[in-house]
Amino acid sequence: MKYTKEDKLLRIIDGLSFNNKTVAINVFYDATKLFYYKQQHRNKPQLKPKEIAQCLNLIYYHHQRDRIIRVHDVLLENFGRKIEEKKALDYYERKVMGQITDQLEDVVTIDELGMDFLYDAHEIKSENYLEPRAKRLPWIHYAITNSREIYEKEEGNNVKYLYVSHFEYPVNINEPYRTTFFLVIVLKRKDGSLGFLTAFSVDRYNQFLSKLESWRIPYFRKIT
Repeated sequence: MKYTKEDKLLRIIDGLSFNNKTVAINVFYDATKLFYYKQQHRNKPQLKPKEIAQCLNLIYYHHQRDRIIRVHDVLLENFGRKIEEKKALDYYERKVMGQITDQLEDVVTIDELGMDFLYDAHEIKSENYLEPRAKRLPWIHYAITNSREIYEKEEGNNVKYLYVSHFEYPVNINEPYRTTFFLVIVLKRKDGSLGFLTAFSVDRYNQFLSKLESWRIPYFRKIT
């Protein structure tokens, strides 16, 4: 009987220990999703070997660093109440703006240039105000200072860094906890400094992988 490569792969996986089998299935399953998203985003029928290797490295890197953090105390202080636009802007100025240090010991500046993240399409108009982002304002500091899952990408002349935190939080007291990937994007400015650009939540894992596909593991900003 002639076995296909798919048959052989399944036989090899079945021969692994339970833990190794679980790791192999999770990594290859997620990497295959990245192959799909990369192919879809680039509208190309065949990925290069280098692109396939990048997907495998990204997934391994993500699985190594992904930790679910249950939010509490100050991280929840904006939940369970109405956060109007004026209150959100005041909170941003008083408690979010400033300079903080990330896990790579680099300083990130959060100033008025990043305030427009509270608005849809970054257009500062009251009708574009996004209250869900206001509720997550306390998460920005936590993500930048604590995340060990950091990615980078080049867009034109810009270099951006992505800080990922995986949060578990209660919507209200009568509902079970939900999980979300909270993504903070930092821009390397022309003077070489790092500045907060935007932040948002992604609730669905596949949506997170779809966004992750365009990023890469930092080459020059190493984290152990």
